[in-house]
This record gives sequence, C-alpha cells and structure tokens, in this order.
Amino acid sequence: MKKNFNKIYILLALGLTLAGQSCTKFDDKMYSAYTEETFPKTPEQFVAVTGPVYTSARGFFDNYFSLQTGGADEVVVPTRGGDWFDGGKWRDMHFHTWSANHEVVAGTWDWGFNAIGTCNRVLSILEKAPENDTKAQTIAEIKTMRAWYYSLLLDTYGNIPLVTTFDTGTELPKTAPRAQVYEYVVKELEENLAALSEDKSTATYGRPTKWFAHALLAKIYLNAQVYANTPQWNKVVEHTNAVIASNKYALDANFLNQFRPENGAGDIEPIFSIPYDANRATGNTLFNRVLHYSHRITYELSVNPWNGWSTQPAYFDLFEDDDLRKEQWLYGQQYDNAGNPLKYNNIDVVIDPYGYNLLPGSDFDIGGADDGGRLAGARCVKYFPDKNQLNNQAGNDVVVMRLADVLLMKAEAILRGATNGTRAEALTAANMVRGRAFPTAPNRLFTAANLTLDAIYKERALEFTFEVTRRTDMIRFGKWEDAQLFKAANAGETYKRLFPIPAKARANNSNLDQNPGYPN
Repeated sequence: MKKNFNKIYILLALGLTLAGQSCTKFDDKMYSAYTEETFPKTPEQFVAVTGPVYTSARGFFDNYFSLQTGGADEVVVPTRGGDWFDGGKWRDMHFHTWSANHEVVAGTWDWGFNAIGTCNRVLSILEKAPENDTKAQTIAEIKTMRAWYYSLLLDTYGNIPLVTTFDTGTELPKTAPRAQVYEYVVKELEENLAALSEDKSTATYGRPTKWFAHALLAKIYLNAQVYANTPQWNKVVEHTNAVIASNKYALDANFLNQFRPENGAGDIEPIFSIPYDANRATGNTLFNRVLHYSHRITYELSVNPWNGWSTQPAYFDLFEDDDLRKEQWLYGQQYDNAGNPLKYNNIDVVIDPYGYNLLPGSDFDIGGADDGGRLAGARCVKYFPDKNQLNNQAGNDVVVMRLADVLLMKAEAILRGATNGTRAEALTAANMVRGRAFPTAPNRLFTAANLTLDAIYKERALEFTFEVTRRTDMIRFGKWEDAQLFKAANAGETYKRLFPIPAKARANNSNLDQNPGYPN
C-alpha cells in the first residue's frame, strides 16, 4: 500500500479507538456507551465506527488463504528437512486428509464468524443512529461486507449457521443448508446494491462499491450450480456486464503492476482490495512463505524469509515462455541485488521447478543434508517482495476482485449456456485478458474454434495464481479430485469439496451438524 496513508486509512484506524475494537470484537462497555449525542453523524464518523469491519478483512490473507490454496494444484508446501512440517498440517492439505481438528480449518471458521459478528454489532449501532444522507449507504456497505464474509464460508464449509443480528440471548444457532445460505447471500447483495457508491476513488478504496457487489454477485452466480444445484449463467453475464459498462476499470498493461508494494487506490484494474501496511495494517506475510532464505539479499530485506511455499511442476508447466505472466515465477539461478549469483551454505541457489525428490521412506519430506530439497519448486512473487517490510509484514494491498476475473467469468458463463451473451462477446472478453499476456503475438489469441471451457480453466490458472480462486475453480470444473504432485486421485471423496465443521465449534454449539462424509 502507498506509504502516505490517505484519509480513509486514518479513519479506519481511528475506528479501532472509537469502537474499543480488536480485529474481531468490540468492547461491550464501549458499545453500551453510545448515546444520541455520540452516534455517528458525519461521513468521517461513520467510517470510523465501521473501521473494525474492514480491519477484520485482513484475516483473508491468513488461514482463509491457506485453506483455499493449500490443497489446490497451484501450490505445495512440502517438509524441507526440518522445516515446514508444522504438525503435518501442510501434508494434510496436499493429500486432502484434513479433519475437523485441523488447525487451518478451525482458524478459518473462527476468523469468518468473528468478522460476521463484528458486522452484526456495527449494524446494531448504525441502525439506531439518526437518519442522515450517509446512514443508508454505510449500512449497505456493512451488509455487503457481511455478505462477502458469508460467501467465503459458503464456499468453504457450505452448511453453516446464519446469524444476522447482534443477539446476547442464549439460544445457539442451527446449521442452515448450503442452498439456503446461498439464497441469503445473493438476496442481501441484490437488496443493498442500489444504495452503494458508484465512485472509484481514494474515498471508497477498501470499501465495497456498487461495482464490487456486481462482481461478487457474478462470482456467486458462477458457482450457483455447485452451491445450490441451480445454474445461473444469465445472471453472471448480467452482473459482469454491469461492471464492464461502468467504464470504471481497465486492464493494467503491466500485469504485475497492480500487486506491487506501492499498489493502492490509483490502480485501474482492482475492483476491491484489502489495504495492508507494514506498520499499521499488518497481515501480509506471503513473501516470507515463498522466498528462499538467501533472497533476503536479492530483495534487500531486513528479515530472513521462511522458504516454504512453491508450485507443483504440472502447474508451472502451464506457463509458456512468451507468456508475460511467467515473470511472476522465480526459478533457475538466483542472484543478489547486484546481479551476482547467490550461494547458500556454499551451494549455488538454483531453484529447480521439478526438484521434488522425496527422502527415503517419506511421502512428503524433500529435505536433505545438502539443502537440495530447500531449492525445489518455482516460487511465486506476484506480490513483489516489499523491501520496506517491517517485522515480516509487507505493505502490498491484497487484490480480492479485479476486471480480468469479471471478463473471464463472462466468457465462461456464455460458454456454459448463457443466452444473454454471444460467443463473439465471450471471445472478445477472453482475448482482452489473454492479449495482455501475449501483447506482441496476436497468433496466441483465442479463436472461435479453440475457446473452450478447458481453455478458460487453463487461462484462469495462468491469470489468478495466489488470488484465492483456484480451489473454487477446480471444484466447478470437476478437477478437485484429480491427482496432484504427491496426492493420488481421490474420485470417491467428493464430500471433500467442503471442509468439515470444526470440532471445537461443534463442541461449543451442539446445534451444528457435521458436513456429510466426515465422522460425526
């Protein structure tokens, strides 16, 4: 994020003070202190009170990111000697052997429902505030954020409780079927869409606008057949067309530009982003997960990276050499910031995208005394390492939704049967994305003959690495059970398209039913 914090970030930070808020909870005493005189009245006061809803969003890049990414084919987090075993949680993610006690499964649930609870409590304050021009829009924004949080849990756990009020009663909520949760989310978004701002500016950056609601609805409708067994391809085209017709967004000619440490409100492609800052808005530690230890010298970092996450060979092989998106990968000989070849423990730092050599008797440990295992696997630096990071925290804002996704969703929906769009429109939309990746090679564009669903599936992999779309895409395209690097195909385990309801949550609430297929 840009280091000169603008007004919105100052106000969001102020919200923590005004609301007595941690990242997930208000202070009850502060809540009870609101009176007619202290209710928010000005736009700045409304932003301040709602700040906790947005600071909660930073958890998106923690357990939720790991849950969506760790079991997909875009990544593998093998044990590297003594590193990255972490109780076997990454092994379980890769092999799809997670349980209701899995740390990441439980952590994501806690984050999501804490964020929803924060939304409910903020709404309970705002709904009592005096009517003014700002109140309706602010309530619509918080309800949209709550719908976004619910959409994430809808995608990962499916059958979850619907809690939409701040209620201090003792009755515990019951599990709602996934289709009911889906209906709630789309209804909430559709009903609040008109009250959201149409502005794309510093003032609305990091907050939901009408265009984010349209894009989110398109995403949910794209997966309606998975969520509710009801395809909604025309709805996908309707909402993607609304974003496109707004003329608020454009593809950035430099694909990686929108992920740099200085990204922010001025970028032309992102529709919704989560602001991060190395000092005041922490939570982006991705660079540490992917970089080799020696990359500290390359990127002038003040910390040693953790050398863990890398991509699987088959995924890396999707990227052709003349695809500009391949620039997001580190592989081959690595160099310091002066261009000299890097060495680590007297070994040349040569990252081998295919070097996953298992230790004898192991199914997931690729380490070894010669450090060779620690150099296996291409590393994704789409979110370019921030040399101004502090205490392992980077300042890159995290892009949640951008125009390229809107364009490929439209193309996919038409190919799947939408009747309110033509194949020519699908071809145009898909080639806008692909053309950026091959700007000097028009022969690499899609044609009417080769623009297929398989082509869209591959293009989404090329375009959205580490953007928390791959698991959802794999499920929608029927690929989730396919074999991966070390994992055998598990065609008989389609129930694992949902994660289990965490054991801790069910211990605290006996009204929660376990998802089918998992031990009760």
